[in-house]
Amino acid sequence: MVGPGTGVAPFRAALQERITQGGTENVLFFGCRSQAADFYCRSEWEELQRSGGLTLFTAFSRDQGEKVYVQHRVREQAELLWELLTHRNAHFYIAGNAKQMPAAVSEAVSAVLQSQGGLGAMQAEELLQELERQGRFQTETWS
Repeated sequence: MVGPGTGVAPFRAALQERITQGGTENVLFFGCRSQAADFYCRSEWEELQRSGGLTLFTAFSRDQGEKVYVQHRVREQAELLWELLTHRNAHFYIAGNAKQMPAAVSEAVSAVLQSQGGLGAMQAEELLQELERQGRFQTETWS
């Protein structure tokens, strides 16, 4: 799940439901400008991490000199994402602002498929389209 800023809101209920049903391999990429000011649901995510119900990757774009966004964290976790998407039948959800983030995250996932799977750009795009047809790659964005 990739939910920067308020895009994380729909994932609260989804995670609560998955955990209630015994789902343990939950991965969330959360991003915002500042950890101190914008880290929505921080205590909830940290508690889920402690209990083993969540793997959390964060990107705070304004907390260091060079901006870091969720798509950077997606690329950093290429091996994990390849394993989840191709061997564990995982679903990949993106929610949030419709401006640049969805395309940037989709490009990062395509790069993961290429680097980890040895796929060409067209093959990675075809795999993303197939995941979308299967309902395993979904985007819910707004402006």
